[in-house]
Amino acid sequence: MTNHEFRFSNGDKVEDLVTGFKGIITGSAYYLTGCNQYCVAAKAKDEFSEATVTWYDEGRLNLMTEKEITEEEVKAEKNGADKSPNKTM
Repeated sequence: MTNHEFRFSNGDKVEDLVTGFKGIITGSAYYLTGCNQYCVAAKAKDEFSEATVTWYDEGRLNLMTEKEITEEEVKAEKNGADKSPNKTM
């Protein structure tokens, strides 16, 4: 296993330098090719819309706020899901 360092952390608010897209890092990946990528989720425009989520290379991102959202604030249940599964089915 490779010990690899990421420039940003999950929960950081970042901006893409190319498009201006802003959001919170919700995941990160390190590839065999040496590339760090981050999953960045923007806020939904209203309660009826899905949030836009996209992956960006590390070099395209600029840190806006460290730990905008902490892991404790969005901690998942121990079932591996963000919320309880629907048990009526």
